[in-house]
Amino acid sequence: MTRPQLDERRRRILTFVVESHVTRAEPVGSQYVRAAYHLSISPATIRNVMQDLEEMGFLGHPHTSAGRVPTEAGYRFYVDELMRPEPIPAATRRRVAGALRPLLEAGDVFSSEVPRILAQVSRQLALVHVEEQEERVAERIDLISLEGGVLVLAVRETGGRISTTSWKPDGASDPAALRRAGEVLKRVLPIRGPQEALAHAARANQERTGPTDSSLASEVFEKVARLLELGSAPAVRMEGADNIASQPEFQSAARLRPLVSLLADREPLARALAAVAGADGPRVSIGRENGPGPMRDCSIVGMRVDARGLRGVLGVMGPVRMPYRRVVSLVSYVGQRLAAET
Repeated sequence: MTRPQLDERRRRILTFVVESHVTRAEPVGSQYVRAAYHLSISPATIRNVMQDLEEMGFLGHPHTSAGRVPTEAGYRFYVDELMRPEPIPAATRRRVAGALRPLLEAGDVFSSEVPRILAQVSRQLALVHVEEQEERVAERIDLISLEGGVLVLAVRETGGRISTTSWKPDGASDPAALRRAGEVLKRVLPIRGPQEALAHAARANQERTGPTDSSLASEVFEKVARLLELGSAPAVRMEGADNIASQPEFQSAARLRPLVSLLADREPLARALAAVAGADGPRVSIGRENGPGPMRDCSIVGMRVDARGLRGVLGVMGPVRMPYRRVVSLVSYVGQRLAAET
């Protein structure tokens, strides 16, 4: 379908209505547009332009108000044709860079802290989904002894993913056995995939000096293999659910309940993120473009990020009345900071 062409006056009025509605969450009238943007044209002329935009499908007219609101088509035109990303204040850049720095130095590129940081600065729901690596590599293994003979195993993979398990070994787990197992683990790192871990388990079992020698190293390698083979791609990590739930659009129970159900079942979020994410920068998916159900009440700004051998998707979700200028800039900035650490 061919998109209507707008002259400069219509483009300006549509921009004013969209940005006013984003800020105020109320229908926008001609008098407000004229006063807020110091226009010299009359309210009647502005009303005529807004009527034209409504007939083109870019604005809607709520029955209970004389003002107008942008439609999904209006937001789409605004994002594609009119919007200029908002410059990020220097203080916000410093805040984000400072919060990300320790994560990046530790190699934890897609830490759960990343969506927390993005949720704080965007004041929306922030999402991160890490896609599965072709090869899962254990780069660090920690073995910790607890009371009662219980052991905790933590496996850190390339890119920062951490998996843990705990168990009570059948054999000895005294300090000497733990020390020997730790030495064996350090010698063979990194471990590339579950098959390599199982090969180390078999070798450790063969190298036992006798029936009384501890099989702890072999047992640990088997646990490592299990952790490396477990799990498909990690679930979507999210922060800022209260940000989206507090928006005016979701104050009624009829609108809030579907949103809560959506946030509890993260698979649709992962699919929506993957569909919208652009490799060359943030992309925006608006309302019904996200599919049926509660997703149609939301917009997503997503960006694909390759860093430290992992491919992930960084995104922000909010109501269709989203501050796109600010959110697009923030997603781009955070994504670029993460990718710079490749």
